[in-house]
Amino acid sequence: MTRNDLITEIEHPPCKLACPILTDVREYVQLIAERRYEEAFATIRKQSPLPRVCGRICTHPCETACKRGQVDEPIAIAALKRFASDGLWRDQYEAALPGKSTGHKVAVVGSGPAGLAAAHDLALLGHGVTIFEALPVLGGMLRVGVPEYRLPKNVVDEEIQAILDLGVEVKTGVRIGEEIKLTDLFEQGYKAVFMGIGAHRDRKLHIAGEDKLEGVVSAVSFLRGVNQAEKPRVGVKVAVIGGGNTAIDSARSALRLGAEGVHIVYRRSREEMPAAKEEIEEAAHEGVQMSYLTSPLEILGRDGKVSALKCIKNELGEPDDSGRRSPKPVPGSEFTFDVDMVIAAIGQAPDSSLVAEEIEVTEKRKRIIVDGPYTLVTTQPGVFAGGDAVTGPATVVEAISAGKRAAISIDSYLRGESPATVESAGPTETERLSSVIIEKTTKFERCVKTSLPADNRVKGFDEVEAVLSEDVAVKEALRCLHCFLGARLDKEKCISCLTCVRVCPLSIPTTSKMGEITIDPIACQACGMCALECPVRAIDISLDHRGEMSQEIEKGMAESHQPDPVIVGFFDLHGNFGSSDVESLKQDYPNILPVMVFGLRKIDTSDILKAFESGADGVFLAGCPPDTDPFAETADRVKRRMTHARTLLDAMGIDGARLEVCDMPEQGIVDKELIDGLIQRIKEAGQARSE
Repeated sequence: MTRNDLITEIEHPPCKLACPILTDVREYVQLIAERRYEEAFATIRKQSPLPRVCGRICTHPCETACKRGQVDEPIAIAALKRFASDGLWRDQYEAALPGKSTGHKVAVVGSGPAGLAAAHDLALLGHGVTIFEALPVLGGMLRVGVPEYRLPKNVVDEEIQAILDLGVEVKTGVRIGEEIKLTDLFEQGYKAVFMGIGAHRDRKLHIAGEDKLEGVVSAVSFLRGVNQAEKPRVGVKVAVIGGGNTAIDSARSALRLGAEGVHIVYRRSREEMPAAKEEIEEAAHEGVQMSYLTSPLEILGRDGKVSALKCIKNELGEPDDSGRRSPKPVPGSEFTFDVDMVIAAIGQAPDSSLVAEEIEVTEKRKRIIVDGPYTLVTTQPGVFAGGDAVTGPATVVEAISAGKRAAISIDSYLRGESPATVESAGPTETERLSSVIIEKTTKFERCVKTSLPADNRVKGFDEVEAVLSEDVAVKEALRCLHCFLGARLDKEKCISCLTCVRVCPLSIPTTSKMGEITIDPIACQACGMCALECPVRAIDISLDHRGEMSQEIEKGMAESHQPDPVIVGFFDLHGNFGSSDVESLKQDYPNILPVMVFGLRKIDTSDILKAFESGADGVFLAGCPPDTDPFAETADRVKRRMTHARTLLDAMGIDGARLEVCDMPEQGIVDKELIDGLIQRIKEAGQARSE
């Protein structure tokens, strides 16, 4: 069985499938679009014990898979996660702790993202958890490896505290395998152990001058000094060797510590560089120089100190085991440039030597051996392992995924059950949209994140990127194409009238030679037109809040103590909303009950009648401006539908003039003159009835 086999029964969007912990991206993006931020955070927090961390430094594979990227640019998912996770509403979240303890004790060795995730989930399952950490602080590489300009310490500390609040105990300054053996833990009453020791050992360059000259340092020790406020000394001209995020962090940190020039030396091209694209761009923006297709040959020195770096140019050959093209030295291309400091950032390895006598590790890289990437069972009964100690250096979210998988396996083990055996599946491919749909889909620019000017950044370690504002976050969330939330056809009800084919703005419904209708759920963007126009109600749409909308109207009308006349106002969420506009509306017009909808195209005649039935004296529909409407071509059908609604109201003895429809003005969400006119008409109609 593969990971994909487990999820075929339910159609998940590509962003969720791309996430190693299967975070329901689409749901929390949708909730942000609806301005339901507390619920958005709860959705994120269910899967991730470190949401604020991931919102800042996750490599966001979900964005690579995002279907919106086929149209213009992917949704800024990581930025939206940070927005939802940084807000004060996160304080309202309460984890669902079990009613009673299982009585089992579990030791978690290492407090990096894998260990923290395992501890979090095991505590929620009712087990007693103790974290053993060799360092004096918790967080692993999150705390001592990632600079504060990317991940502030207070964010890490607050995320960890939320996990400790679940009843997790901590013992810092304890190196398992040295002071305490694994067997000692079992003798102390622990029934299972999770090894999440990370990869904190440096890999050597293996070139001349590396071990003899002052000014050669490893990236791990350099960044540890940076993060523990030691302020390590840097040279005037610094060379950083490597192409991962650790190399980028080292280079940007060196600038902040006073280096006048920093060069990153990487043996492959920019395309093969494993560091996150945005991190490379930010480093270049701050002034870091990049030397691609370059390998170091020798570190040269003078008087026992680094004086220069001798390199050779490369060309790319055939792909190697990593899938990247192998660098081949170009004969005669050697060159030298002056540096007085070299930071080696070519990778890390786990420090598993202390436990190698008790559990099996690989011969070459000393990684802990497990029987599969899902069960994470080691060769020692009751001992499980995951994260960088098993895979080698990977991403934060991959480490979190390992911790969560280990918690499931440990729970099964403690209950006397066999752990689930699920094979790892390769990357899930996003279905391609047709060129016709891409052409017809409205383009909207991706949000621009606010960040410190480059000159100000390198003066210290203040966080570079700011959290999105509410208005920008909502606007960005509205770019979502709603994969698998669109139209679903009940073929038993369908009469093949072709109404859906005619009204769809993207031409998604198709018909066979026999007249059978098919709607592609991955291509449908949930505009809702077909569902409302279908004469036999054979189409359902997941993104349909009409039931909730009716309840909202009934509740609002029942609780209304506002002056007459009471007006129900339907507002298109794609409109000119600012964070304070709704509150301003309530102050200016306390007699308006605002109801937010995803497009007036989703408002049916029955919704209008329901508002009047609930006691509304009038109904106002404010559509978004055409340039912000993802389906502007549906406006004419909406207007015809409202004309029909007015006719029905007149036939029922309710003046159709009590229904007003317009687009929002360029500024704000209501045209006050139009609203005042509607109120006046309602009052005049009331006076006429009384006479």
